Amino acid sequence: MQKVILFYKFIPVTDTTTVMYWQRALCEKLGLKGRILISVHGINGTLGGDIKQLKLYTREMKSHP
Repeated sequence: MQKVILFYKFIPVTDTTTVMYWQRALCEKLGLKGRILISVHGINGTLGGDIKQLKLYTREMKSHP
């Protein structure tokens, strides 16, 4: 089943480039498509894909400091 998630988190991001590569690799691995904006102030995204893959993405994001 295909779904879409929208999310944001206001949190200091000191190395936006590293976070960008991590997010790209994670989304490619899970087969998710969408848009993620990363700034020094936080992360904001819209992702779509299979519900199981979106849950894996959410679990990974919640476990990351």
